[in-house]
Amino acid sequence: MPPEAESTNRLDRTPPPAPDAARPLVGPTRAALDLQRSLLQRLLAFACLLTLLLLAAHGWQIRQQALADTPDTAAVIQQLLNQDQPRQADVFNRESIRVDLAVLEPLARRLAFCVQVEDLWSRQIGAACVRPAPPRSGAGVVARWLEALHTPADTSVRPLLRAPGVAVGHIHVRPDWHTEASHWLSSMYLVLVGWAALAMLAAVIVRPVRRALRPADQILAAIGRLEGGDTTVRLPAFELDEFRRIANEFNSLAAQLATTRAAERRLATHLLDVREDERHYLARELHDDMGQHLTSLRADAAYLRQSLAASTAHAPLTSVLDSLCETLARMHESIQNIVHRLRPPRLEAFGLIAGLEQLIADCKRMHSGAPSIQFHHQGLLDTLEPTLIIHLYRIVQEGLTNALRHADASQIEIDLQRNGDRFRLSIRDDGKGDTAGPVLEGLGRLGIRERASALGGTVEWISAPGRGTQLRVELLAGTRGAT
Repeated sequence: MPPEAESTNRLDRTPPPAPDAARPLVGPTRAALDLQRSLLQRLLAFACLLTLLLLAAHGWQIRQQALADTPDTAAVIQQLLNQDQPRQADVFNRESIRVDLAVLEPLARRLAFCVQVEDLWSRQIGAACVRPAPPRSGAGVVARWLEALHTPADTSVRPLLRAPGVAVGHIHVRPDWHTEASHWLSSMYLVLVGWAALAMLAAVIVRPVRRALRPADQILAAIGRLEGGDTTVRLPAFELDEFRRIANEFNSLAAQLATTRAAERRLATHLLDVREDERHYLARELHDDMGQHLTSLRADAAYLRQSLAASTAHAPLTSVLDSLCETLARMHESIQNIVHRLRPPRLEAFGLIAGLEQLIADCKRMHSGAPSIQFHHQGLLDTLEPTLIIHLYRIVQEGLTNALRHADASQIEIDLQRNGDRFRLSIRDDGKGDTAGPVLEGLGRLGIRERASALGGTVEWISAPGRGTQLRVELLAGTRGAT
């Protein structure tokens, strides 16, 4: 049977909450918080944000330092180019201007810059970028970002002079952003070292947190066992003080719950015993009192019938007496059937198996067109205490009655097994199953729940439309009342 087609009704260890209690008291339920993951995520987010801020600040610092050094660098470049002008051209020729930027190469050992020389008519006569070393791979992306921030005011402009102080052009000097980007990328190694240190810090933080939260799984497992009905579960004294207090409260709650459930089972068992005593009392009264009266009435009616049979004048009375005798006979049979249901004679005389076999035979006899009923049993079932026998009998009686009345089944299988102190009962039919959603709770099923609960057992109904219904009951001998 596929799980999605099944509707399961289980016997809970605790009563279902009231409708109002199932409603949340405060707002919608929030998602569960994974503390370890939350700490790692927060630490990672903080590290990423801090890294971005540090890299941005370092890049901005490199840019500002390069811009601050540009005027001094431009002054040195101007001096070198001015000194080189007399050998490049005629002193009074201001149209044919030449510059040799090779004189700037000695500066490459310490400085990085880009220079552009223009004549008086803004015609470029020389351009070069001087850097101590080739830029690093990937520096172009950072360089473009730095160049995007560059403005004309960030370029240092100096006049190109010839002796005796004649201006023949202009010298434009700006930072070499590729070299500055290479310096910025060099700082990434420090970032990698910082990330390694961060990973070590995360390991140092997460490990004790994981160790401290390890009891959470144990607490959840204990709660699951308690929810499943195991009131003997207890938690140890944990290392963390908060978990230790939770464990103490849990153990106290489990002990109180065990006491309460034991009292409830004793009360339920007592009520069931009282009910069985009432059944025996009613059976005895019906058999001894009502049975005798019906027997007397049947005898009187038979006597009158026999006395009036010879007289034709009393023919109408004869027919009435015949009907009365038939009615009294049916009443007597009905009372006998009720007595047998209240106090099965074969159950008390011959044990559980004989009683169940008689119950099955009576069901077939009393229900016209009754389905085929098969009974399988295993284990020693006739050596039980009388109270457990009567409870098992009543559970089978109620389950079989429900199957006969409501299932419209053609076949019913009853399987009762004993394995040590554990009893497993299964009643399966091939009827119409549950066609109205969740299984409805009737008096018969309520009685099965009460008996199984009093014996510390579990009840489960599995039903699907068109696939029949199965009742599963598990009981433990020795758990009666005083568990």
